[in-house]
Amino acid sequence: MFKFRNLAMLTAPVAIALTAWSCDRQPNAVAPAIGTPLAHFQEFQCTPFKMTGGGRIDYPPGTAEKNDPASHIYETFGAHVMSSGQRDQNGTCLADKGALEWIDHRPDYRVGGHPLNLHATEITFAEVAPPPATDCKDGGAHWGGKLRVQNTGQENLDFEVWDCDDGEPGVGHDGFAIRVPAIGYAVMCWDSHAEPTCILTGGNRQFHPTH
Repeated sequence: MFKFRNLAMLTAPVAIALTAWSCDRQPNAVAPAIGTPLAHFQEFQCTPFKMTGGGRIDYPPGTAEKNDPASHIYETFGAHVMSSGQRDQNGTCLADKGALEWIDHRPDYRVGGHPLNLHATEITFAEVAPPPATDCKDGGAHWGGKLRVQNTGQENLDFEVWDCDDGEPGVGHDGFAIRVPAIGYAVMCWDSHAEPTCILTGGNRQFHPTH
């Protein structure tokens, strides 16, 4: 079994469900200082937008090709985020609401016999990564907040995602990446057209300007 850093294993069984639950913005929301802009995501704007949809990634390697189904080497997720383009007193671009449910089906990442399940409890920041800062022709975003490891109950963990809508169809074009530093977990790809996102092998991401 893969050993997560600082992840206390609990014995209670956990129900796994790929369902996106909304998290309204909290009054004291701040962007976690857990990384710096990466690769194509180097410039951000605080403008109104929303990103919706879900998908599947076959990581590794995270390309547009699906892995052998028998390997169970893939991840599935549902995610959405909305921002009205407002900043707090620290300059953080606030998220109005959002959700993330992430399931890692890889055998080496199972916890107590179940796929790893990460569930967002609070979405605190959301910013647009416009072209040419990304190769996401319909729109890119960087957002995140706090999550809970459903398998163990460990919570209040900072996370961030990079989100890419690169046109239609979503499969083979759109991308998604996630990082949770406190447990040493990341699904990120450095050879995609919109790194660090990994290419979707299922599903779709939809960027919507709302101003």
